[in-house]
Amino acid sequence: MAQMSQLVGATAEAVSELERAEGGMRMHVEVVEVPRIPPTTSILASYEVETDEAGNVLAYRRFRRYTRSEVGSQ
Repeated sequence: MAQMSQLVGATAEAVSELERAEGGMRMHVEVVEVPRIPPTTSILASYEVETDEAGNVLAYRRFRRYTRSEVGSQ
């Protein structure tokens, strides 16, 4: 998550999905892209991240942006 924060320049808040992939892991990381007050209006994004066995980020892509209040809907 620290690497993702550095790569996207925003706070990585949580890993919402994690699975083993060939040669590493694949996960979804939730990132606060635009913090706002109240926090329910903050803009978050989900990133799919691929890492090697040591946890180093090999690739990532943003696949969804949403407000924090939308977290349960899709």
